[in-house]
This record gives sequence, structure tokens and C-alpha cells, in this order.
Amino acid sequence: MIRIKAVDAQNILDVCDLTTIQDSIGTTREAHFCCNAVSIAETKYNSEMYPNAIYNNTVLIGFFMYQRAENQADTATICRFMIDDRFQHKGLEKKALEHILRGLKIQGVKKVLLTIDNANENAKELYLSFGFQFTGKFDKAGHSYELKL
Repeated sequence: MIRIKAVDAQNILDVCDLTTIQDSIGTTREAHFCCNAVSIAETKYNSEMYPNAIYNNTVLIGFFMYQRAENQADTATICRFMIDDRFQHKGLEKKALEHILRGLKIQGVKKVLLTIDNANENAKELYLSFGFQFTGKFDKAGHSYELKL
């Protein structure tokens, strides 16, 4: 069962140890995005960002962070979403994303935005399977997608 828990004093170091790199040694620059420590640091300077740990039952398996502005409460931007290398390719990415999207919808979110590094075919395939659509916008960070909930 997938659970989402805010990053807090009890889990922050474990969340920072998660990595998508196969040698299990996290870096400040993961394959397709920043490491979790940098993302969490970002939230200290942007009150509209929310860092969360992803658990499968009691086992920490991933991290996601979203941004939601008060003046656009019906829109959330997923800034980071990752499953640790040890738990990838087991169907947990899909279960976690489904849980995240359901939670955002319960919070009143009607539109979810995200940017995908175009070289990250696995992420692209995952998001497209949920109905995310390319917006036609892109920049150096990647291609923008949106999903209406």
C-alpha cells in the first residue's frame, strides 16, 4: 500500500539518501533532475513547494515535490518525482503516481503540470499512460505536459 508523508525531521536523511543512480551513491545531479537534498533545500526558500516521502507500506521508496500557489490553488506542478533505484521496474512508479494524483484531486487540484527531460523515455511513457498531454512548450529543462483531473 502506497503512503505519502511530508518530509520531516524523522525521515529527511533517509529521503536524501534515495537515488536513481544504480551504484546507490547519490549525487548533487541525478540523471534527470536534482538530488532530493537540493530539492528539500529549495522548499526553505519557496513556501509554495511541498516535499513528500513515498512509502510502500513502511518502506521508504521515493520522493516527490509539488508546487501550488495560493492564487492558483486549482493547479499543482510536480517538480520532482522519483523512485529509488532499488525499487524501480516493480510497478511502484505507477502506483505511487496514481496515489499522488488522487491526493492532489482530493485537495481540489484540477490541473497538474510537469516538465519531462525529453531523454527520459521511462518518465515520458509513465506520464503519457496517465493521460498527460504535451502542451507544445519546451525549454532547456524539457518538455511541458499537463493533465486535467
